[in-house]
Amino acid sequence: MTALVGVLLGVLAAVFAVTHFSLTSNTDDLISQSLPWRQREAAFNRLFNAQGDQIVTVIDGATPELAEQAAAALYDRLHSRRDLFRDVRRPDATPFFQQNGLLYETTPQVRSQMAKLVSAQPFLGPLAADPSLRGLAGALSTTLDGATTGQAKLSDLDPPIAALSASLESLRAGKPSYFSWRALISGEAPSKRETRRIVVASPVLNFAKLQSGAGPTSFIRNTARTGNFDTAHGVTVRLTGPVPLQDEEFATLAERAGLIASLALIAIVSMLWMAVRSVRLIGAILAVTMVGLTCAAAVGLIVFRTFNVISVAFIPLFVGLGIDFGIQFSVRYRSEHTANASVRDALIASGHGMGRSLTLAAAAIACGFLAFAPTDYVGLSQLGVIAGLGMFIALGLNLTLAPALIVLFNPPPAAARSERNQLERLDRYILGHRRGVIAIALGAAAVCALTLPFLRFDFNPIHLKSAKVESVATLLDLMADPDQSPNTLEEIAPSLDAANALARRMEKLPAVAEARTLQSFVPADQAAKLAAISDAATLLDFTLAPLVNAPPPTDAETVAALRKTAGDLRTAAAAFSAEGPRAVRLAGDLEWLAAAAPGVRARAAAVIMPGFQTVLDQTRTALTAAPVTLQSLPADLVRDWRTPDGRARVSLIPKGDANNNAVLDAFIAAVIGVAPETTGQPFDLQQGGRTVALAFAEGGALSFIAITGLLFAVLRRVRDVAITMAPIVLTGLLTLGSCVAIGQSLNFANIIALPLLFGIGVAFHIYFVMAWRSGGAHLLQSSLTKGIFFSALATATGFGSLWASSHPGTASMGKLLIISLVWTLVSALLFQPALMGPPPNDAKV
Repeated sequence: MTALVGVLLGVLAAVFAVTHFSLTSNTDDLISQSLPWRQREAAFNRLFNAQGDQIVTVIDGATPELAEQAAAALYDRLHSRRDLFRDVRRPDATPFFQQNGLLYETTPQVRSQMAKLVSAQPFLGPLAADPSLRGLAGALSTTLDGATTGQAKLSDLDPPIAALSASLESLRAGKPSYFSWRALISGEAPSKRETRRIVVASPVLNFAKLQSGAGPTSFIRNTARTGNFDTAHGVTVRLTGPVPLQDEEFATLAERAGLIASLALIAIVSMLWMAVRSVRLIGAILAVTMVGLTCAAAVGLIVFRTFNVISVAFIPLFVGLGIDFGIQFSVRYRSEHTANASVRDALIASGHGMGRSLTLAAAAIACGFLAFAPTDYVGLSQLGVIAGLGMFIALGLNLTLAPALIVLFNPPPAAARSERNQLERLDRYILGHRRGVIAIALGAAAVCALTLPFLRFDFNPIHLKSAKVESVATLLDLMADPDQSPNTLEEIAPSLDAANALARRMEKLPAVAEARTLQSFVPADQAAKLAAISDAATLLDFTLAPLVNAPPPTDAETVAALRKTAGDLRTAAAAFSAEGPRAVRLAGDLEWLAAAAPGVRARAAAVIMPGFQTVLDQTRTALTAAPVTLQSLPADLVRDWRTPDGRARVSLIPKGDANNNAVLDAFIAAVIGVAPETTGQPFDLQQGGRTVALAFAEGGALSFIAITGLLFAVLRRVRDVAITMAPIVLTGLLTLGSCVAIGQSLNFANIIALPLLFGIGVAFHIYFVMAWRSGGAHLLQSSLTKGIFFSALATATGFGSLWASSHPGTASMGKLLIISLVWTLVSALLFQPALMGPPPNDAKV
């Protein structure tokens, strides 16, 4: 009946958990919103970042024209899907910046660009009237005529000759072929900033899914694929920003989930077999663990309704500790169930031998977990409550359902083992050299305690992510450009004048590279720049906007023009020996193109000519630049930097590597010294890390106090409590000291392993002390040690398999688990017996 009730309870809990399961992937809710820095963050976001989490699409083109065409097409597609995107922007290509972008260059740069544009006038004019291969050939011939008559230099044609040859020869060889008119006019290779475009979208998120931005992200990728925005067509589209970073992190976590789960299951079952040597007992342990897990999940959903990405970690916590309870009870049962003892008698003896220990261990572990409930780390708080309640569930099932299943499964008695216990020599040595063992342990603890100031908590979540993941690699790429880096600190000033004054103070700080306000968008030296632009616009007026446009050419007209230009090139080559080889090279390319099939010429036109129209349109717009004042700035730009009631934003950019924690720490400290009310991503990350670390420190201290109080209430002896808690402290110091020695920082991921390790350590030491108080001697030779040893191995090999994860944070968790469990065994099997010594005189045998 007990087994039936237990199984029925498990089925009902499983049905409830499945039908009511809810998991939110919204990491913004993991830390309490009531903290002052979180309130400042929320206030800034309400004023200047109302769009919320975003997807940043980074488009890199082989030429500036390809990048612009892809960005414009992608923007149009995203802007049309209001069901997926609340807002879509192109911050680097608004109409305002397209018209006035030149004003943000230096005056020498503007004058140089205008001079190059004017010098290209003879070449641009024919093309503007006839934007085709025929017009291109005609423009080349016209310029060649000028060179042969002495009105121009053939060397002036070196850039277009070299660019056209390279493009046509790539096309001829069947390789990807690109042609940049912007590079041709400027005479310089385009910079990364010129070949890169940004599209920023605010997606509609679904937090009911683990990857909340999966729908909008898939739409962007599908649009890029159907639009041929790929490397084969000279375009690379990459996604980054808060949404892809979070979604791809969850995807990375799941990447080897099957492998890790399989390794964990194999490891756990193998350790169970080595511990109990009975398939039936293994089946009972696993069944009890699964029933308990479903009950704990149901309780968690009843209490909180929704799991978060931290609280769902109750699963490994419960499995690790639940299996420990099962191993302890089953190993004791195995030792009691001999050929001369019935199943019933063995179970009664096991209950008498382990009942109090398991109860005290479960209560102590539950107190430890529940101590995390009051912390500001909401994810950890909920995890503590669920795991704490789960310990009582695990205890109840191991004392009721486990015995019932053992009766039903009726495992055969353990075979008598006559071999000498291999731990006997170690047991005698420790008991014979207690002072030496304790001295070594205290010395190791002291050394580790001295290293604690060197232990670091890495608050930067980027360091927990795989740099191979697209969103992370793209973010790191953007962070190299101060204009694109998200690691800025933000201030809110009462007015623009106050913001400008604060910016001037901030720019004097060595850690600050630049301070921006709305005033930063009013260019300097506009009169000189506008004069240079106006002069060029006057000279190029009819060049860029011809009065008469030629009709599209026939293929025969194109062939004739190509052959004529090839002949002109050969004539010019004969007259100018220095430039002759390059001219002859292009002549051969044009002759090949003229002789090719019409489809080849169509492909050549598709490679060369579309970019000309893009550059022509951009140039016409740029030559209409007008004076920029605060009053003429576009409304959406103003709204990003000043609120309707006059409050103004100051944005601060760090000097140095924005992905380096030391740089960010110095940056934050310098800014906080001047403006204590700062906010921004680096500050929020730093404070988030401190909040998490403080939550674990507070929870750990409360756990220690609660468990110590519970042990006092049960054990009623200061010495016995000290003997129980001292090895736990030693394990903690050895674990943290090892982290310092191997350079392993604590982080948001691996710190979650500490409650599991603390719970296991508490359980192990309580088992030993309770057995010792009951008169147990030479405990290293007992079944208790066997249970502890294999319980630790089951947890270490099972959850240590996380080390195989491709997610750096999860891998570091597996590493920390292995390290800590090794020291847990060392403390339990070496230090604990030395502390206890012979059983007390008043032990109850």
